[in-house]
Amino acid sequence: MLVDDHHRSRIDSGVRAVGATPSHLNAIVEIHLQAFAGFFLESLGPSFLKELYRGFISEPSGVCLVAVDGKTVVGFVAGTTQPERFFRRLLRRRWHVFLLAGTASLARHPLRVGSKFLSALRYRGEKPVDMPNAALLSSIGVSRSGKGQGIGKILVAAFCREARNSGASTVFLTTDRDNNDAVNEFYLSSGFTLHSAFLKERSKWMNLYVRNLSDMQPASQLSSSSNT
Repeated sequence: MLVDDHHRSRIDSGVRAVGATPSHLNAIVEIHLQAFAGFFLESLGPSFLKELYRGFISEPSGVCLVAVDGKTVVGFVAGTTQPERFFRRLLRRRWHVFLLAGTASLARHPLRVGSKFLSALRYRGEKPVDMPNAALLSSIGVSRSGKGQGIGKILVAAFCREARNSGASTVFLTTDRDNNDAVNEFYLSSGFTLHSAFLKERSKWMNLYVRNLSDMQPASQLSSSSNT
């Protein structure tokens, strides 16, 4: 799902959120690697990430937006309005492409990367059972040069508007609970509330946040003064 001119959002005169296209993939992957160094998907390699974000751009229920300053991509957000169908459809149609994309990383670290590879392909999002009509915000990142300009919040707002326009009533996401104060505070200050916490693996706890889309302000009323 792409954002047309009517749904573009501005942070200031130089930065706006627009629908991502395949031409943005290299920049999206680069920002992801910057923002999530040492995290789950980063270990699967840039080729795998490129195919994943290609799916968010090309699949009917995918939502992928980029924040651009002039012609430079300074941030992105990706997710889906139908989490279960999206990942199942993506795996069914492109499993061989993901397998090929992850080959190099698998060869270097077969056990560690292999388990992460399988988890990534099986991922469906941890959608709350009490929210059947919920969109998943899967990933968001801002470039180093874009930090402190409000890009993260405008991307979240643009994603939520796209989700609402596609019929979703709620957006949900997960993030690390521990040693992650700045990110947790960011989501709380972006209109999300803490729904629950769950143990993902061993001692890794995750927070699950939700945002009701019925209370969104019109685009013209969105604040442009955020520093996040």
